[in-house]
Amino acid sequence: MTEFCAPPSFAQMKDGLDGHTLHERLAALLADVTGVPQSSLGPESAAGVTPGWDSVATLEFIAAVEDDLGITISTPEAMTIKTLGDMARLVATKVTAG
Repeated sequence: MTEFCAPPSFAQMKDGLDGHTLHERLAALLADVTGVPQSSLGPESAAGVTPGWDSVATLEFIAAVEDDLGITISTPEAMTIKTLGDMARLVATKVTAG
């Protein structure tokens, strides 16, 4: 029997979180929401351009990030998220501030 290992929580990740790890984590969440292969998502992947990433998917992506990383993204912050890189920068500021 294979034992399930949950991904580390945000608190567990904070010390070892780097840009590459953060991008992979966020790309996996966005891939789950949009159905786009994670390998095709980069920092420039954008809402309205990336297949499946529409306004509803943006809300789902934000909720997934909040749930997965245990953070809160305010409405003004959410309005700044246009690309995967935008989300990574926002999350990174929360890591350094928290």
